[in-house]
Amino acid sequence: MRRLFVANLLVFAVLASAAALAYYGWSYTAEVSSRERMQIEDTMRELADEKIAAIESQLVEADRKVFAAIDIGRLPEVAAEIDRAKAPIVNVFLLDADLQPIPSGYFSKTPDAAEATAFRDRFLSTILPTLPLRVLPLQERGHVHGTWDGQQHLFAFTRKRGPVRDYYIVVETDLAHLTFSVFDQFFVRGSPRLYQVVDENGELIYGEPFRGTEGVEVELPFVETVDKWRLRVAQRDAGSQTARGRRKLIDIVLIGVALAGIVAGLTILLVASRRERRANELKSEFITNVSHELKTPLSIISMFGEMLALGRTRSAEQATEYAEIIWRESVRLARLIDNVLDFAKIERGKDVYEFAEGDVAEVVGRALELSAHRLQKAELEVEVEIDPELPLTLIDANAYTLAVLNLIDNAIKYAAEGKKIIVRVRHDRARDRIVLEVRDFGPGIEAEEHARIFERFYRARAVRLKPIRGSGIGLALVEHIAGAHGGGVGLTSKVGEGTTFSVWIPVRAEPGGAGGERSVV
Repeated sequence: MRRLFVANLLVFAVLASAAALAYYGWSYTAEVSSRERMQIEDTMRELADEKIAAIESQLVEADRKVFAAIDIGRLPEVAAEIDRAKAPIVNVFLLDADLQPIPSGYFSKTPDAAEATAFRDRFLSTILPTLPLRVLPLQERGHVHGTWDGQQHLFAFTRKRGPVRDYYIVVETDLAHLTFSVFDQFFVRGSPRLYQVVDENGELIYGEPFRGTEGVEVELPFVETVDKWRLRVAQRDAGSQTARGRRKLIDIVLIGVALAGIVAGLTILLVASRRERRANELKSEFITNVSHELKTPLSIISMFGEMLALGRTRSAEQATEYAEIIWRESVRLARLIDNVLDFAKIERGKDVYEFAEGDVAEVVGRALELSAHRLQKAELEVEVEIDPELPLTLIDANAYTLAVLNLIDNAIKYAAEGKKIIVRVRHDRARDRIVLEVRDFGPGIEAEEHARIFERFYRARAVRLKPIRGSGIGLALVEHIAGAHGGGVGLTSKVGEGTTFSVWIPVRAEPGGAGGERSVV
């Protein structure tokens, strides 16, 4: 009787374990699938934004070349100047300050003279009154994309200073050239993603209907040119292999937990499952964040590398620009990989520091130079304050540079738009230590989260609700590096006013000594 009771108890434990694990596997798979979908969508959104920016920059630059080439004082030479600009322009109008056509101020690439004349008359009577030329500032570019008499047109215009009065230049972009030449240059067929360009009614302008995709689509509008059109991006279907992998993973986990239930019983299973779930959540979030960080520079490197490999550049200068973009993204990628590798070494308990006497100010200056491109791209002003004649101290220059880069990257992510960050290095003579402070003017951190902000994988609640990428290991690395130098870290933050992170290292202490002190306010 007792054996039967024990057997029934074990059977119940196995069934309960299997049921619990089945639910856990289903919910975890759904969560991972949702995260993967969001990750794919974010990557495609960034890629679509890059494509739109590249296309529009090319068209806007062409318009500006034509505007610069036209001089009302040299009308006989205008046609030749327009041809030399090699811009995808089909019609050019010159108008005086009263929006009247300037004699001999119409140029057209339409081969049929009668058709060109008819379009000029239609432009002056129907289209011109709808263009906001009178409110256009001097030398500024404006544009209008619309439909007149059932035909779509894209006009760009500017106002220039003439010898006596201002005059206007209106150019019409060749939409056929844009569709069949420019789009083909940027949307490579056979890539892992499908592209479409549609109008405001959803009608297809470029591309093919989406078939065999994973159901994830991103749609972004053009802004500076054909703003009635939108770019759609979809991911090709590669889900069958992923689905099989998920099912295999669920089956393995179900069998493992069932065996654990037989051996250890339901209680041990519940405890182990809870611990495993927490560890998997941390690892999954870490892997997802790092993968997201890696995919952005990789997609950019892949795109511009592909364009260079296929020779899709208009000039040597453009090829150099693409190469510089690839170099900058490679540096960014290497920095992230260094973070992950150093963190992995620290996790394994390996000694990764090489100390030598060095100048902290010089190390901070080098880190600022490495961050110059990101700061410029974020349009952030940097205020640097370094005490003169800082004493030399024992530091690992590479590790300390990594700490400074992480603090600057953190400030760039959360600094308020259009504001600045402050980097200060001072000698605290009272305690004989060198203090580095990096301050941003972002949203700040809630007081109850100050104690956890330096934990590995931890990200503040306000950040998790926003599309700000991050791996959650940067500040943990900063604290570990400071502790290895015998120093510590500090945090001062007020919601709505910004955050100041500080790192201090003693001037004369032995590296690796007593350190790791943390102060939060």
